[in-house]
Amino acid sequence: MSVSVDLVWQRESALGEGPIWHEGKLWWVDISGGDLLSFDPATGDKSSWKPGGQLGTIVPRSSGGWLIAGDTGFFFFDPVTGQRDDLDSPLATMMNGRFNDGKCDPSGRFFAGTIDMDGHAAFFRLDPNLRWERLLTDVTISNGLTWWEDKFYYIDSKLRRVDVFDTNAETGAITNRRLAFSTEQLPGLPDGMTIDRDGTLWIAFYGGAQVVGFDRETGATLATIPVPALQPTACWFGGEDLGDLYITTAAQSMNDDDQVRYPLTGSLFRFRLGSIGLSTVAFSG
Repeated sequence: MSVSVDLVWQRESALGEGPIWHEGKLWWVDISGGDLLSFDPATGDKSSWKPGGQLGTIVPRSSGGWLIAGDTGFFFFDPVTGQRDDLDSPLATMMNGRFNDGKCDPSGRFFAGTIDMDGHAAFFRLDPNLRWERLLTDVTISNGLTWWEDKFYYIDSKLRRVDVFDTNAETGAITNRRLAFSTEQLPGLPDGMTIDRDGTLWIAFYGGAQVVGFDRETGATLATIPVPALQPTACWFGGEDLGDLYITTAAQSMNDDDQVRYPLTGSLFRFRLGSIGLSTVAFSG
């Protein structure tokens, strides 16, 4: 596979995460820095906001603005006015946790999981009526998630595997969890994940300096994309034809040797793979 790579935004994001394409721009967060970031490839414009606290993940709202999950729970944020509206939080019983990765299902429900150093991480669904439900417990580091037809794919990073669930389109329920495939043979931890129009799963490997494309049914490796950063965190398709794969990376916890070898870690990259992604689903609440 012939792959071209562009350095889109050189910065030392401590924990760049959650890329998503919306209204002609790539949006993502620097979790530790508390930054909401955007890049407009048509103009080259780069913008940032600080909605408050650590920001785990973002999705657009169908009514405008953003739904954000962070270290205080769920909240709405309008980049135009700067207004923030906090929602009921499922983090009240978590002593040392925050939200991590999250996305919307095809019906506009928001799914997101947490990371908790005290071992109480979980996975949640926020419905359009703004009521949330805890779907999974005993999670280590909730990470990549995506849907394909009637299946839901999910990564709990420290397990080093991809799990698959059956879904209920009417209720948003996920059931019958089982192993889709293991990633133990690859360097690094499986982190953020997206899917293209052919059903190929693309996974960023934190500490592995690569994004890997997998057959979702067999787990066979279809493509390996070297990333010029040690700690890729997530990936998402964007661009006018949804043919650009954007990769976020993290500069946190790197030793001196790694910093010399991977000086661009923390930056945003763009790859042209020949694959086409799916349109972003907004939160319908």
